[in-house]
Amino acid sequence: MFGRGNWAVAGLVKESLKDFSIHLADPARMAVASQLAAGTAARIYSSDSMGINPYSAPRMDEEQELTEDQQIELSRHHVADSVDSTAAVLPAELLEGPGFGRGVEAFQIHATIPWFGLWAVGNEWKNKSDVPSIKEQSAYVMLERPYKFLQPPDKRTVDEKAADATAVIRTQVPVLLDFHEGRVYIESTNKKQIYAVMVSLSKLGAQVVPIAWQYPMPNWPELILNNLHEGTQFVDAFNKRAEEAKRFTEKEIEKLEDREMEAIVSKFFSMTEMKTGIWAGISGPARIRLHHAAPPVAVRNAPMATTLLNLTADAQIVSGAITLQECVTVTTKAGTERNIRRDIARFDVNDRINLTDIGVAMLRGFDMASHKKDVLREIRETRQVPAIPQFWSAWLHQLSYAVRTIEESFREVLELDGSEPGGIIPIPVSGPPEAAPKP
Repeated sequence: MFGRGNWAVAGLVKESLKDFSIHLADPARMAVASQLAAGTAARIYSSDSMGINPYSAPRMDEEQELTEDQQIELSRHHVADSVDSTAAVLPAELLEGPGFGRGVEAFQIHATIPWFGLWAVGNEWKNKSDVPSIKEQSAYVMLERPYKFLQPPDKRTVDEKAADATAVIRTQVPVLLDFHEGRVYIESTNKKQIYAVMVSLSKLGAQVVPIAWQYPMPNWPELILNNLHEGTQFVDAFNKRAEEAKRFTEKEIEKLEDREMEAIVSKFFSMTEMKTGIWAGISGPARIRLHHAAPPVAVRNAPMATTLLNLTADAQIVSGAITLQECVTVTTKAGTERNIRRDIARFDVNDRINLTDIGVAMLRGFDMASHKKDVLREIRETRQVPAIPQFWSAWLHQLSYAVRTIEESFREVLELDGSEPGGIIPIPVSGPPEAAPKP
């Protein structure tokens, strides 16, 4: 988090905040849902599991040691909970331990706004090495025969020796819940992981709703990119840089004295000002189709993209990265004014912008570079480092603002009026999914 990443966005029923808060305050419920329980279950049952930790303690589960009996009891309830979601009856000494978060205050990242944060921890049982080869080697050394020719007692001996080659592979991702706007943000592109997080949230009372980027036109991602490109400003500067790139290496190209223009032509191949005053730049990675029937060509270099788009009259942008910027006038220490471009958000626009089978909209290649700069600038000026909740709430605040700006910008580019639906909106479903999708 706090840098470039990939976010899955799901809907959230605002009214489910009450049930979510009640579940967070239930020690038994939180113990069973915790990473402390999930990690123990993965080890004991040699199976995959999903648990949570509070946003401020990504490894809180390591703060509590469990006896063998407690491990068995807690893991048994965690596995049972995945079936019927009933609260467990657990020993008091286990419930009073420091290994899991409990209470709204452990997960709420803002004092007055219903914003919550947590770590979703996936535990995947995997082989660290090729287990069959380990068994074969052990059979040769210990019993001087291939594994297939061993008697059952001997096989068990070899199997126990090979068991050390397996382990729980732990991966965890930040999850942000915004009950004010009704959205969940999960930093992941893995369908199985995203689905598991959504199921875990549902068990905690947060009602998750499937959503998607939706606009009236079926090919709207390409329309947005090409409509923006048609309104490109600084065309001569882009073409000049593309011509220079044909004859010189990147190091040999002489940089422009105008720092703002140099930043534009070196990074983007399109820059358009919209009616709202927001600027939209298109950069790589991109795919460009030279003819209607031709397969798209992948390109990362901005001048090369300009060259390809100038090759034919039919050239079209199939996918690309859009950066939304606001132009701000600042006063330097010398007292002069100059324009700076402040990134609101950067994100990829392509045919993978939705994961419709699990009901999430995607923010791929998403970044808010200016956010980190602003936070560091504030720390230098105030000489105070924000508390952990402030880091998380500030990120969610900017993330929500960025998504709203993206939605509004898309509507403007597609020329939609107020009566036409468009943006991240709910998608109809016949019922809850019965099984996790394949990754």
